[in-house]
Amino acid sequence: MTSTTFELTDREREACAISVMRAMLEDYSNDTEIPFSSLFFQFAASPAYKMLFDYSTGLWMEGPDYLREIFLETLKPANSVSA
Repeated sequence: MTSTTFELTDREREACAISVMRAMLEDYSNDTEIPFSSLFFQFAASPAYKMLFDYSTGLWMEGPDYLREIFLETLKPANSVSA
């Protein structure tokens, strides 16, 4: 049995990142009733957005639920303590 490794181009990674971002924002918008456009601009200004499009993080390969967790984590104050 042989194994084949596929190397994706940055354009393909970008397409994956956009797809997972859109799915996450649509789900989050539906769950919270916050308009998609508002969430989009909030997300685009967040560290999670930068992480998503920094392909070395691998975040572009994850699903929308995981991206949402990362996004929500980046919204928390840096010195907050979880209960």
